[in-house]
Amino acid sequence: MRIVRILNGPALALVLAMGLSVPATAQTILAPSLSCLGDGNADTQVTVDEIIGSVNNALQGCGFVPVTISFAAAVGDEPFACGNTYEGVGTGGVSYTPADLRFYVHNVRLIDEAGREVPIVLDQDGIWQDDDLVLLDFEDKSPPCNNGTTQTNTTIRGMVPAGNYDGIRFALGVPFRMNHQDVATAESPLVLTSMFWNWQGGYKFIRIDDQEDLFRVHVGSTGCAPGPTEVDACQRPNRGEAFLLNFDPATDTIIADLAALLADSDLEVNQAETPPGCMAGPSDLDCTNVLANLGVNFANGLPDPSRQIFFRVAP
Repeated sequence: MRIVRILNGPALALVLAMGLSVPATAQTILAPSLSCLGDGNADTQVTVDEIIGSVNNALQGCGFVPVTISFAAAVGDEPFACGNTYEGVGTGGVSYTPADLRFYVHNVRLIDEAGREVPIVLDQDGIWQDDDLVLLDFEDKSPPCNNGTTQTNTTIRGMVPAGNYDGIRFALGVPFRMNHQDVATAESPLVLTSMFWNWQGGYKFIRIDDQEDLFRVHVGSTGCAPGPTEVDACQRPNRGEAFLLNFDPATDTIIADLAALLADSDLEVNQAETPPGCMAGPSDLDCTNVLANLGVNFANGLPDPSRQIFFRVAP
């Protein structure tokens, strides 16, 4: 387990006075007070000189700037809305009335001009964002989205070092360390029982329903083995990966497109003895194209961003 300690105030003064070095990760860390601690030479130690340099950085604002990543949901070229009916969805070109659209993302990184991945330090708002996890919610509980909430969230908010960015990368789902806990005592945004799978002991990374219950998309980790007190591992993690270039965080929006996600599926045909649509079962062939379009390899549940088409960039 990696433990990251962020020092400020009295703790920082004590370290400086004693001339100690402390363990750290090899990347810059943003403390709640905007004090930056960095392992300048990437030797996994923060020395007094590096801390002094970090204090100087803090006096200059650390060079971090706010960033907001905007998302929108759509069905093809039309905006998503609960209760709206969309024509021509899936290989059968059926009428489709969505009844839910929510998903978790984590490990959000911007891509700079040199191709480096720069993590976004998320605002900890106590509602939609916790640690490096975000819940994006496009339904507003208006019928038929009866299982949802009236509140919505369509942005990721945080801080990044000032710079020029032209891409973004993020994981779809809940990280393993947060995925297998008691939903009754979890912190928001992991408090929604409608986003939890009791039968897998983890969360639904994405939940999409429709009014006629033609084709559900409920994807989470499967084949999860319980240990003495919690889940030890899952055979298929099923965490997708999106890698989007030509993305300007200041002006562009990331579209989550239901028509693209379902483009290779016949919503009126379902494999026998399986739930409608895709619920991430390892033998459910209705999931083959859905998982691929989410950036997941159906065969092993590992990320495959090369196949991802659910997310796209719109200026």
